Amino acid sequence: MNDIKDVKPPVNLPDLWWLLWVLLAGIVIAAGIYFFLRYKKPALAPIVPPVPQLPSWEKAYQELEVLRRENLLDKGLFKEFFTRVSDITRHYMENRFNIRAPHMSTEEFLYYLGITGHLNQAQNAALKEFLNSCDMVKFAKYAPTINEALKNFDCAQKLIDETKPNSAEGKANIDTRV
Repeated sequence: MNDIKDVKPPVNLPDLWWLLWVLLAGIVIAAGIYFFLRYKKPALAPIVPPVPQLPSWEKAYQELEVLRRENLLDKGLFKEFFTRVSDITRHYMENRFNIRAPHMSTEEFLYYLGITGHLNQAQNAALKEFLNSCDMVKFAKYAPTINEALKNFDCAQKLIDETKPNSAEGKANIDTRV
């Protein structure tokens, strides 16, 4: 009979209710911060007046002038020169006539310009000769002379001169190459 003992009285635990309330308040504050940061409206950016963009022909003239000053031909970098003059002229045509043709081949590009009627027959033929000669240097490893390169450069300038809008079209005819 001595091996049966009476039930022990309940153990008094420390009063931890305050810890539960602090933990609950921390969870609520963390959730509030999370939702505030996730769903807050973006701050209004200061109103900055748009920077006026240069007309496409002025930008092309500036890029051609930069290319001319780099003296790539004197350094023997013909492929780089032809690539750049071709890109400048092509981007000018794309911007001038609002053509989105970043992935068109030269033939597709010329075909599209031909059917839109933006260029006359002589301009279309000059552009075709110009782009084909650039492609020969860029892709067929043709080694041009400096005179051929300068002729191509002049052709690019002439195409821009002939296709830039005149004052009759309601656009300013500004030439920054003075």
